[in-house]
Amino acid sequence: MRRWDPGLPLRAATELPAALRAVLEGTRLLPADGDADAIVVLGAMVLPNGEPSGSLRARTLAAVGLFHAGRAPVVVTTGAAHRHPPGEAVVARALLRENGVPEAAILIEEKSSNTHGNLLFARGLLPTAVRILVVTEPFHMARALVLARAVGFPEPLPWPVLSPAWGRAWDRWRLLARDTGSMALVRAGG
Repeated sequence: MRRWDPGLPLRAATELPAALRAVLEGTRLLPADGDADAIVVLGAMVLPNGEPSGSLRARTLAAVGLFHAGRAPVVVTTGAAHRHPPGEAVVARALLRENGVPEAAILIEEKSSNTHGNLLFARGLLPTAVRILVVTEPFHMARALVLARAVGFPEPLPWPVLSPAWGRAWDRWRLLARDTGSMALVRAGG
């Protein structure tokens, strides 16, 4: 566990304008062209009944389409169990299988509790992967790509998906604000 850095809040506050610009630029990224070594579905909430949230469903179904289009031979689902079991990766795997992705093409990472962990542990499952398609919503894309590069994926490709939350103005602004704060922390070294 890292020790608390008392200078982090001030550094993060000074990074807020640049973080906001980066997050907003990330919302304008288009789905990438070209094939990849793997598709990485970033984790999202599981509902109390064990069903995927709208975000997890949208991300996973986008991965189904990418897989069936032949964009990558492997799909990695990510995320541990948080408030409601089973884990995010397990729920996403079930949805992939229901939609025709063979078990042999699915890897699950179920240790992580955040985006950095999603990508770090996925990296451990994909030691030879250079290009990954990162599947997440637009508000989350800029930070996800920065973190993918930081853990050793030199060529992460964006695959933004529109979830129900992205379609609701209040949720969209809330999520943009949350990711701006998170990006400021990343940029500040936190």
